[in-house]
Amino acid sequence: MKKIFLFLSIVVFFILPCYARSNIYLSISATGNRSDIALEHFVPANKNENTLKFAGILRGIIENDLILSRYFNIIQTTPEDSRIQAVSVSKDPELALKEKLLSWKKKGVSALLTGTVANNGDNLILEVKMIDVVTGETIWNHKYKNKSLNHRYLAHEASDEIIKRFTGEIGIARSKIVFVNDSTRFKELYITDYDGYNLRRLTKDNKINILPKWSTNGDQIIYTGYLRNNPDLFVLNLTKNKRSIISKYQGLNVTGIFAPDGKKILLTLSREKQPNLYLINTSGEILQQVTVGPCIDTSPSFAPNGQEIVFISDRYGNPQLYIMNIDGGNVRRLTTSGSCDSPAWSPRGDKIVFTMRQTRGSYDLYVYDLSTAIITKLTSNQGNNENPTWSPDGRFVVFYSNRSGKGEIYVMAIDGSGTRKLVEIPGISYTPSWSPVL
Repeated sequence: MKKIFLFLSIVVFFILPCYARSNIYLSISATGNRSDIALEHFVPANKNENTLKFAGILRGIIENDLILSRYFNIIQTTPEDSRIQAVSVSKDPELALKEKLLSWKKKGVSALLTGTVANNGDNLILEVKMIDVVTGETIWNHKYKNKSLNHRYLAHEASDEIIKRFTGEIGIARSKIVFVNDSTRFKELYITDYDGYNLRRLTKDNKINILPKWSTNGDQIIYTGYLRNNPDLFVLNLTKNKRSIISKYQGLNVTGIFAPDGKKILLTLSREKQPNLYLINTSGEILQQVTVGPCIDTSPSFAPNGQEIVFISDRYGNPQLYIMNIDGGNVRRLTTSGSCDSPAWSPRGDKIVFTMRQTRGSYDLYVYDLSTAIITKLTSNQGNNENPTWSPDGRFVVFYSNRSGKGEIYVMAIDGSGTRKLVEIPGISYTPSWSPVL
């Protein structure tokens, strides 16, 4: 896979031929350690086979969400635990609950999660309860309702609320990831849930579609497409299932990204000249030329405050990371070695993740800490690793890697641990982008 920066020179090839209630739980998360929690088998409200099925499915999804969050160790239910749970349902609930909590307490569990599932026609109702194992107090409980067809979203919604209540942090289970894949021999956009489920194809153009990015509220995706044989900037409205062209200037309309206010887009335009950064509105009208010069400026990413950007420029030789104000002033260079590409500013505002290749080396992921100016290498000796973007909570990145022998999409924690492949799909996958929580 070619770096996005190199793409700017190679692209001509394509043009020509074609509230936590208790502070106890907040403090547990603040230590940085995982908390031991128990997740019981969910109880079906009736003996309906469909209800029983969904009770198992919803519990499994929530368990996976909590594991992927890396906040928790899920303590597994033993046959004895299941016996106690059955007693609590069928005989003396109060006495059985005390016995159950004592059993979990001996295992070091801090909280117990229980669930009840009801299936009413096409609708599912999931009631989740969080119990303090030490005090026996119900910390929180809530009912979630949705169509059976949307059972994964229903479970993700519950997972996100559990994480918020337990840690004070937002959950990311309701986020999605868009990426490019060439299994049809063309580069088309695909979308999947953050955990790799519900994969579907978004475009069927039999053309080249590249570099997708999410809007601030997650209802739109912008990308560069060759539908009209020019690299134009398109917007795909997911709510209305409608697509339109935003920027169709002759030449490059690439690496577009929404400003945090959702009202402006920053992108690289060549306009038959050297590629520079421009700020446009959502109708495509140019508001400002942000960079001016004979160099290539591309791959911008906004700071969360919307007042600064990080971008790539080759103004002093190899492509390097630069920061500047959105009005083009106060330019500062961050990196001094290698060839850099595809920076992404953390939603927490404290870090920038990017790709860098040292001489004769592979492309690897690095993170720049803005408070210390320390650069940390995240990947090594695992093929090429490129195009990282952040999860909504700033704790994970999704990226491209060919470590398996072909280009695929991976997710890992920002310390470089816990890497997992996002989805199994034929062909080569490129340039992922992580949505906000939807």
